[in-house]
Amino acid sequence: MANLAALLAEEAGAEIDAILSEARQRASEIVAKAEDDAKAVTAQRERASQIQSEAARVRAASAAQLEASSLKLRAQYGVVGGVFEAAEAELRTLLKDDKRYTPVLSALLDEAVEALGGRDKVAKITVNLADEKRAKEAAKTHGLDSKVGTDAAVEGGVKVKATSNVTVENTLFDRLRASREELASEVSKLLGTPSTQPEV
Repeated sequence: MANLAALLAEEAGAEIDAILSEARQRASEIVAKAEDDAKAVTAQRERASQIQSEAARVRAASAAQLEASSLKLRAQYGVVGGVFEAAEAELRTLLKDDKRYTPVLSALLDEAVEALGGRDKVAKITVNLADEKRAKEAAKTHGLDSKVGTDAAVEGGVKVKATSNVTVENTLFDRLRASREELASEVSKLLGTPSTQPEV
């Protein structure tokens, strides 16, 4: 009977050892899989973090580039605006200087008369009231002094109407406005920006 008990105990012990061995092996496999899963999750999070970091860097670089372009455009139009304000102020000073402005007004009148095809084609010459005396003197050379009239809307030059109803307006301020786009283009080349109007 003692032998039977010993034999049962031995078999039970062997069975218990086999179960424990299998449990240890299974536990080891579970731990190894968990470690692999943890490594995979960590690697995935690192990749996601790198992707997010790269996306954030690209967004920041794009935002910085847009801001730089915007600053360049503002600088361009600030320069152009400043140049034109200074030029307009200079023209207004010129208009008050009889000695300098009289030959300029005369040249503007000559150009307008020539553009219409000569004195015979001129029906009316219009100037600012402040320029009436100068314009009549300049028009005498064409025999047109009697055709000089005034209009406050004409400033810094002449408006000449032909007998065919064609009108040529030749003023310093019109010329300044016409050159604005060309100057904006030149400034944009210097600043390396497109010559488009900035959004306000």
